[in-house]
Amino acid sequence: MPKMNAAEGQTLEFKRQWTDRALEDLAAFANTDGGTLLLGIRDDGEIVGARADDREQQRIANLIAAHLGITPSIRAIERQGFPVVEIRVDPAPGLVPYSGRYLRRVGTTNRDFSPDELARHILTRSGRSWDSLPSEWILEEVDLEALRRFARLARARLPYFDPSHPEQSLRNLNLLEGERLKNAGVLLFGKRPQRLFPQAQVRIGIFRGTEILDSHDFTGTLWDQLDGAMARFRQVLKVRFDIQVEEPSLEGLQRKEIWEYPLEALREAVVNALIHRDYTCPADIQIRLEEDRLEVWSPGELPPPLTPEALYGPHSSVLRNPLIAQAFYFAGVMERWGTGTTRIIRLCREQGLPEPEFANWQGGFRVTFLKDPYTPERLRKIGLNERQIRIVAVLRDVESASMGELHRRFPDVSSKTIQRDLQALVKRGLVKALGDKKGRRYVLAQ
Repeated sequence: MPKMNAAEGQTLEFKRQWTDRALEDLAAFANTDGGTLLLGIRDDGEIVGARADDREQQRIANLIAAHLGITPSIRAIERQGFPVVEIRVDPAPGLVPYSGRYLRRVGTTNRDFSPDELARHILTRSGRSWDSLPSEWILEEVDLEALRRFARLARARLPYFDPSHPEQSLRNLNLLEGERLKNAGVLLFGKRPQRLFPQAQVRIGIFRGTEILDSHDFTGTLWDQLDGAMARFRQVLKVRFDIQVEEPSLEGLQRKEIWEYPLEALREAVVNALIHRDYTCPADIQIRLEEDRLEVWSPGELPPPLTPEALYGPHSSVLRNPLIAQAFYFAGVMERWGTGTTRIIRLCREQGLPEPEFANWQGGFRVTFLKDPYTPERLRKIGLNERQIRIVAVLRDVESASMGELHRRFPDVSSKTIQRDLQALVKRGLVKALGDKKGRRYVLAQ
């Protein structure tokens, strides 16, 4: 029997013949990215053909309409000389239930939405964002001091913003719906927003391996959380001072603070987490400070079409919480949408640190700041082999090394192989070659 070239996947399903299971597949397609179901093909792709006359197509259409309430595209096609029924389903504007269940397509399987996923999906399909939904709180829950503080921060961009008239001010910011504060209004200007949204906080922990040495939670408005996180960084991060002499006097001495990680880059990462996190997830923003790295994790993966790889260059801005982002922009906390990650990268490079790593991880988005560009994990990630990683480890422990000294360290490796490895490391910019050929020595680039 002939076989299909394609395989089952996210948007393609094979069925030997029509069964009720096909309704489940079509519902999952409609709730995800749409898809195509082909009748007359076995699961392994073998084409066996199916009944495909007009009467059969009408019967299938009636079943789909009765059980799912959608109208797919149905037609008869030919595959390798066999009749096949093609059923195409577009993404549905709302949710399509099947037998009381809400299903989504994941790879080749259909899975039930979790309650959190269901809430996010409904929001996405409705065209509204979570921060634009009305909350239970009314104007009396507004912290007037937070509103006054915002007015001071936003003076340059909102010169006529008047905190003495909170209702009109909040309406101008689109933070009221009727008499109720929108969710963004609660987080930005509410009195202790965690009474309504306990997940809306920042947690900073200091770790040594798996041992937690210290942990602090920062609550209050989003402005309070940002201030608390930055104050904590100043308490726990190491700092050194670069003294520059402009002229031979006390006034001519200029002292520059150089932190383990650029504070402005950390601030940008925390701002991005507060603005872009998924507030429907029952988790807080988590910042881990370890001996060799600092991680900022926020709930919710990057919204499509963004990918972690796209963040290293110019990219579009996809706002999960546009009202919160707008308030941060007016306050001058963020400059332009879509530039935060490239600014983080630039600040780290200017301080001689490795580029931060961006990743979707465990249902959220993680930014990892690294102090050491020469960890084995990072070197493997950029394509070094184990022998090259061992050479880098030796160069970390010595001021410099010659070819001969490195060969003595690795007697099981030929000098030509070591020379090729060194040339590769120099080409990558990880190692520098100093001196002429006869007395050449090698050092780490940073």
